[in-house]
Formats: sequence, C-alpha cells, structure tokens
Amino acid sequence: MEHQLNIENIETLYNSIQLYLDSDSYRIYRFMPFLTDFGFGHTDPNEIYEITAVIGLLPLLLSAVIEDDQEKIKYISNNISSNLVKALIWDSRAEQLTTGAYIRLFLVLIFIIMLAAFIIIFLNKELNRSLRREEEGSVYSRAVLIAQEEERSRLSRELHDTIAQDLRYLSLEVNKIGKIKEHTEREKLCEDTASLQSDLIRKVRDICNYLVPPDFRFQGLPNALQSFCLDFSKRTRINCRIDITGEIDQGFLNEEKQLQIFRIVQEALTNVEKHAQAAEAIVMLRCDENKTLSVGISDDGRGFNMPDKKSTSHKSASHKNASHLGIRGMNERAALLGGNLEIKSEIGEGTLVKLQIPHPPQNKKSGGSQ
Repeated sequence: MEHQLNIENIETLYNSIQLYLDSDSYRIYRFMPFLTDFGFGHTDPNEIYEITAVIGLLPLLLSAVIEDDQEKIKYISNNISSNLVKALIWDSRAEQLTTGAYIRLFLVLIFIIMLAAFIIIFLNKELNRSLRREEEGSVYSRAVLIAQEEERSRLSRELHDTIAQDLRYLSLEVNKIGKIKEHTEREKLCEDTASLQSDLIRKVRDICNYLVPPDFRFQGLPNALQSFCLDFSKRTRINCRIDITGEIDQGFLNEEKQLQIFRIVQEALTNVEKHAQAAEAIVMLRCDENKTLSVGISDDGRGFNMPDKKSTSHKSASHKNASHLGIRGMNERAALLGGNLEIKSEIGEGTLVKLQIPHPPQNKKSGGSQ
C-alpha cells in the first residue's frame, strides 16, 4: 500500500510540474531576455534548467521505486532536492530583479512625466511672453501712429497759422505797392514786405531744420547741438545755453548714434517749449574719466509729477497720456544707444533729463610690437 502511494505521489508531482512547464507563465517568466543580461538564468539555450532537470529525474525515481532500489532512490532524491533548491534560489533572484526593474521603470515614468510637465510649463511661458510682446508691439505701433498723426496735425496748424497767414498778408501788401503813389510810403511798405518775407524764410527754415537731421558727416555732435540751441533760443525766446565741459570723445559714436542723441535733446527741448513755461534751458555735454558720455537737459520751468512705469508702458499709450509718449521715445532711443536715461522733475522745481552712454570696452591686442 505504501509502495503504491509513493508511486501515485511521484506521478502527481510529475503531472503538476509538466503542466507548469507547459504553461504560458513559465515561458514568459523563464525566458525574459533581461534576466540573462544581469547574470540570472542560463545563457545556453541547450542547457537544462533546474526545474526541467527535476521533470527528467521523476521517471527515473518512479522506476527506482518500482524496483525498490534504495540506493538509486536515495541518489535520485538527492538530485531532485538539489535542483529544487537551485530553482527556488533562481526564482528568488528573478523575483528581486523583476521588482527592481519595475521600480526603475516607475522612476523613469515619473521622470518622463516631470520632464513633460516642465516642457509644457516652459512652452506656456514662452507662448504667453510671445503673445505679450505681440500685444505690446501692436499697442506701441498704434501709439506711434497716433504720435505721427498728432505731429502731422501740429505741422498743419503751424503752416496754416503762420506760413499761410503770412503769405496771404504778404500777397495783400505786395498788391498795395503798385497802388501807392507817394514815394516815402511806398518805400516803407517795401521794407515791411521784405522783412515779412525774411520772417517767412526763417520760419520755413526752422520747420525744415526740425524735420531734417543734421549731416554728421560734416559736423560733430557738439556743433550740431550748439546750432540747434541757438536756433531754439531765436525761435522760442527761451534762453537756451549749451555747456560743453572738457574734450568730448565721440569717436565711438557713429552717425546713427549721434542722431539718436540729437533727437533725445530735441525731444527734451520740445517738451520745454510746449509744457515747461521756462525762461531758461541748459544743455550740458561732457565726458568723465571713464570716457562715459553724459548729456543733460535742464530747465527752470514749472516741472511735473513723474509718471510711474505703468503710465509709460505700451498698454497705457493713448490720447490721454500722449505727453508721456515723448518720454517713452527717449527711453527707446537710450536703449538703442546702450545707455541709461534718467528724468527728475518736481512741481515748481523744473526738470532734468540726464543721458549717460558708457564707452564700449576696447579689445586689447596681445603680443608685443616689433
């Protein structure tokens, strides 16, 4: 009875192991490629795995039991036990490796998710920045168009109220000359007509000088500013002086940069004429020991409350704050020069506009001279 029971147990074990070897789980689990890459499992496809060796030894054990060969039974049983232990050890290592692989895959997945989130945030910021720049550019373009239209309107009013009216009056005076017979009165009328004609020529020249920039190929920035200050004093009756201290190093200023500086001074003095109600204005030009070019425009006018940054931003540029567009234009020109523009003003204390342009560093050539 005991002998028959052992045979049945061996047959049951054989069938169980055979079913396990034939299962899909065994084929997937035992033949995963990464297991051999890490030193687990067998690299030789013809090598018999421990669990496979057990299934091969079970028929021999069954035969030994039937023959009642105790030595053979003991030997085969020891081999089966050794292979089962090896299979358990291999299963434990494979399980550890599989768990580690899952952890690594999980960490890689988390890294990919974080990287994707970072990329999405970065792209979102860049998109918002691009939209903001586009919006600011659009608003500033509208502000520039508004300023252009206002400048055209100003020129139109100036031409109509001065040039056109004076030409009409001059035409009437010229028509009178032929009708007057008295010699003395006719001479006086001719002198008045000639004086009015000279005034008209001066006014037209002033308008042209304001619109057309100086030719910096034939005159430097100091001479251009001196001429402009002189013409400004004659035209506006505001005492405009220029103070040039020391030698002005303008070798690093090309024609475009000199024009930008000239336009900043021109805009500042235009604001003095329109808004300051000043009696005197001073333009200062100097270079310090670091060759930093400093340009200052001050007046003794009524001053104003300095606008905050928002009031001079792109979004706030409109008809209501168009007076601040000139300040923004000067800041834009200073940025193109790589300089710094500072404006100080208080009610009743006048205004100071200070522009500083650092001298660009010179490239030192290595090596001695021969």
